[in-house]
Amino acid sequence: MELSAQLLQLERVYQEIKWRIVYGRYAPGFVLSEGMLARVHRASRTPVRDALSRLSEEGYVERVPRRGFQVARITVAMIEQMFEVRQSLEVTAAGLAAERADDAQVARIRELADYPTLEATAESYRQRLAANDEFHVAVAAAAQNGLLVDLVRRSLTQHNRVLSLGSQHAVLPGSVPQHHSIADAIEARDPTAARAAMAAHLTDSYQLVMDQVASGRVRGLRARDAERLHPGPL
Repeated sequence: MELSAQLLQLERVYQEIKWRIVYGRYAPGFVLSEGMLARVHRASRTPVRDALSRLSEEGYVERVPRRGFQVARITVAMIEQMFEVRQSLEVTAAGLAAERADDAQVARIRELADYPTLEATAESYRQRLAANDEFHVAVAAAAQNGLLVDLVRRSLTQHNRVLSLGSQHAVLPGSVPQHHSIADAIEARDPTAARAAMAAHLTDSYQLVMDQVASGRVRGLRARDAERLHPGPL
């Protein structure tokens, strides 16, 4: 197989496994054997092994002695760290977007501030998460920093994984007006207001996720975190 074909296969296998982890097809704690993944994803063991190594570095899977890999469980620390990163990256991005965005980028941000009309299904919820990603990535892209876009996208994927593992389709009620507040500030070329609007939006998003975790609605929470949040009877 040519090198370019090998790289394409590796990327395909990596993306397919990651997608199934993010959206709960491979649930937290699920053991991922190289043989099973090779069969399911129609690949040899080499790209599977490389994909698992990459996913391990990103925190989606973890090595288990004598068992290979398993899908990583959700932890409160991971959620907190993810939102710390999002606050740092996206608040900065919003301020830079207010300074650097061209008219087409502003129009695109404005267009993406709303969500499409969706049904109450798992597939529609995935589409809503994807639409949310598009808005946040568009703000990052308007900051004119490609590395920032990549890091924001990676953080959003972690965010989507937590929400996708929820037993309910959690939605932030103020999300659309908050998106428009961010767009307003960027269009007004007001970096301070853009940063403040994004910070407020992400604070509410964090609270939504933590409320889901605290109420026991997120599957795959690490045992000691679950015990701390939901102690049993004495």
